Amino acid sequence: MTRPTPHIDLVATMSPLLVLSPHYDDAVFSCGRLVAAVPGSTVVTVYTGLPKNSDMQTDWDRRCGFSSAREAMRCRADENRKALAALQAQGVELDFLDSQYAQTALHGADLLADTLMITIARIQPATAIFPLGLFHEDHIQLSNAAFTICPHFPGIRWFAYEDIPYNKTAQRVQGRIDELADRGVVTAALSLNGTGGDKSHAVEAYQSQFRGLGHEDAGPILQHPERYWRIQCEMEFL
Repeated sequence: MTRPTPHIDLVATMSPLLVLSPHYDDAVFSCGRLVAAVPGSTVVTVYTGLPKNSDMQTDWDRRCGFSSAREAMRCRADENRKALAALQAQGVELDFLDSQYAQTALHGADLLADTLMITIARIQPATAIFPLGLFHEDHIQLSNAAFTICPHFPGIRWFAYEDIPYNKTAQRVQGRIDELADRGVVTAALSLNGTGGDKSHAVEAYQSQFRGLGHEDAGPILQHPERYWRIQCEMEFL
């Protein structure tokens, strides 16, 4: 899988920029440099809801040092506000339920797609970026929804970002690209490494995530390069 040269000139034309993030940390981990290079960007985080049993403790929350879902989501929301402030970005939360809190799917793909369409229509970005959809159930669900709705917004330039840290193997990324190609989605790899702001400062805000991942600091996350794919949304994703 070849990697192209940077296209910094394209970054300058991206504003207003909207980034779809499955969880609070994903947009900053995966495209913090780009967000910093486009001040005033909007990060829409999808799975920010609190389960009815807010005292429940999942294995992931326990690994992150939390005793309950309520404590975990409150802390993660605060971490996210600090991170977005460091990148001069604003945040929007859609309050869908993280898969770790849902024993069964509470919301179908149609509701997610409709909510995303309403949100995008309200914000009216020139550029929208969403996760390629690697490994994690929530990432894949959001990615598939974005591929479904992008043909409805032909005036927007669409890109997918490689989900950090799930893009650590080229085979995983290529497998997703091949899957999309089989479904008629046209992609093109490019680099959009922005030069603004301080991604490291923003990533450091997510201390609870480091505990869960087994990292002492932001170093392992920052070692991953930001990589993007241009999407030609000419047909609905089936």
